[in-house]
Amino acid sequence: MQFALGTSSSAHRPVPGYLLLPRSRLPVLVMERLHTSLDDMLEQYPDIPLHVKLSILHDVTKGLVFLHTRNPVIVHRDLTARNVLLDAAMTAKIADLGNSRITNLRPGQLAGTMTMGIPGTLVYMPPEASTDHYGPPLDMFSFGHLCLFTATQVFPGDLLPSTYTDPRKNKVKARTELERRESYMSPLEATLGKTHGLVSLVKGCLENDPRRRPTASQALDRMRDMMAGLRPPFLHMNRFQLEKTLTDKSAEADTQAREIADNRRRLQHLNQGIEELRSKKAELETEAEVAAREKAGLQAVTDLQAREIADNRKRLQDINQAIEELRASKFPDILKCQLPLKWKTTTEMPMGAMVAQAVVIGEKVYIGGGMMAVKKVRGSGERVVGGSTDREEKKRAQLSILECSMTGEGPQWRTIVAPTGGFAMAAVDNQLIIAGGVVPGANVSDHVSVLDSDNKTWTQPFPAMPTVRFMPSAIGYKRWLVVVGGSVTPDDKNLINVVEVLDTSSKQWYTASPLPRPTLRPSLAIIQDTLYTSYVSAEEIPFTKQIFIPTLISNAISCAQASPNNLTQTEWQELPDTLTPFPALTSFHGHLLAVGADDSPSSTIAMYLPHIQQWQKVAELPTPRGGCACCFLPATKQLLVFGGEDENQDHIFTMDICELDTEHN
Repeated sequence: MQFALGTSSSAHRPVPGYLLLPRSRLPVLVMERLHTSLDDMLEQYPDIPLHVKLSILHDVTKGLVFLHTRNPVIVHRDLTARNVLLDAAMTAKIADLGNSRITNLRPGQLAGTMTMGIPGTLVYMPPEASTDHYGPPLDMFSFGHLCLFTATQVFPGDLLPSTYTDPRKNKVKARTELERRESYMSPLEATLGKTHGLVSLVKGCLENDPRRRPTASQALDRMRDMMAGLRPPFLHMNRFQLEKTLTDKSAEADTQAREIADNRRRLQHLNQGIEELRSKKAELETEAEVAAREKAGLQAVTDLQAREIADNRKRLQDINQAIEELRASKFPDILKCQLPLKWKTTTEMPMGAMVAQAVVIGEKVYIGGGMMAVKKVRGSGERVVGGSTDREEKKRAQLSILECSMTGEGPQWRTIVAPTGGFAMAAVDNQLIIAGGVVPGANVSDHVSVLDSDNKTWTQPFPAMPTVRFMPSAIGYKRWLVVVGGSVTPDDKNLINVVEVLDTSSKQWYTASPLPRPTLRPSLAIIQDTLYTSYVSAEEIPFTKQIFIPTLISNAISCAQASPNNLTQTEWQELPDTLTPFPALTSFHGHLLAVGADDSPSSTIAMYLPHIQQWQKVAELPTPRGGCACCFLPATKQLLVFGGEDENQDHIFTMDICELDTEHN
């Protein structure tokens, strides 16, 4: 496309400032190209020197003087940083006169009649902009706002409301425009000082009363006074020089920041090295002191140990000699001892228990983990004792825990639903805990659940067992939960001999040495810090083993600071065979009792005599039982025997209660 400069005359003589488009008679104004706006410059360069800002504002005041001294007067009405453009020499020029108006003012007048509606940008407008009477003071208010923005490079857009409520008089009062911009005036005063000419000029321009604002000519005089103190080279700095100066300053600041960060890191590393050296020095000094004390007392300790070894050997010889003498005499009085048990009337249970576990908490007994049968009632009301063939009733029995309260006139029964079936059950810190089992419709579980204080819901405050288990056994000892045996599948075939211990305080699992043979649902009892277990192995051979709990606890405490593998140092000791295969074990007045049998129901109650390492029959059950559960209730000093099967292999729905006959004890 070709362009030609000229006028609208037929001669088409070139005249600068006009452009005629091809095949058009309409003239177009041609203006110089301005590179950027003041708004873009303030946003792009955060640290513009003050003398550059003053030079730009000085140019703006000259433009306002030109507009306001025309006849008639021209009011710009939209003086903002976006409408102040900068050329290559950083000379500011007022642009965008689309909102400008020629007023009907005569020389000396302050306001005239304008069109309705608030002109320009709202935040730059004074109070009178909402009326139709305003004039050049409107531009001076916008100029004050422009000076504030340029000097602080923070756009004062978040202003306080124009009114507020006086809390003392509970009246609504108006804020001045200067008060609304107080948060932006404070940084200006802090940077330039309250006596700086630009501060006083901004305050004057932001007056609410248009008559108190300075005119453009007065503002120009103040700007000239401020510019008089600047050095001449700064007044002629072009945009490219300014950009280079600001870029160099930014690069220099970045370099200094990196150097400071590097020095801080070096200092931090040096301080860390110094602390490590101090710590190492303290450790070496401590080790030297310990070594000196150990060296000083080594000989005394060696002598003491030698004397203790000699004394222990003498005691061991005396004990072995006494054992041999006892075995030789066979203790006729002890072997003929009988527990004077006094049995009470048999108490019925809501469900049958087979290879279940009994846990004592206070005066309550909990039976679960082996509930295998449900009582049914015929139409005539006659009770039928035996297992149910109904699948839902069997499922309900497997998930049931019977609570027997021994307070009051007689036992009170209540049923609690467990989250799994075939679980292990124990009491730790008076909390009922179940471990493992099978979730209905799912696989074998490794969860550990605790019954809440209301006996309504189950929680899982402890981590899961390292090994999944079906029909394991568990027992509580102080803060420890010991879980023994079980199967990793619900088919009772993949038996395990794993023994795991949970510290309920630290919620940490430890592994003890395994049982000599795998087992399913072993019977457990703790007497004088010794854990006894009689169990059914895969080879169906009865064994009774013991684990020394003090050693287990000692190892567990050291493992918390060293390695849990130390628990594998626990040793199992085989005791003589019980009088009946697979009995239920319990503690009774500090003695170990073996009650009933599992292979064939038995009424035998045997006591283990550790002095001669033998079992002795001491009493009989009122009813022969196989696979029963038993426990000793310290609160009432009673021995309780639950469920099992009779000689006809039918489930027993009764509980035998006995106590020592103190008259013949």
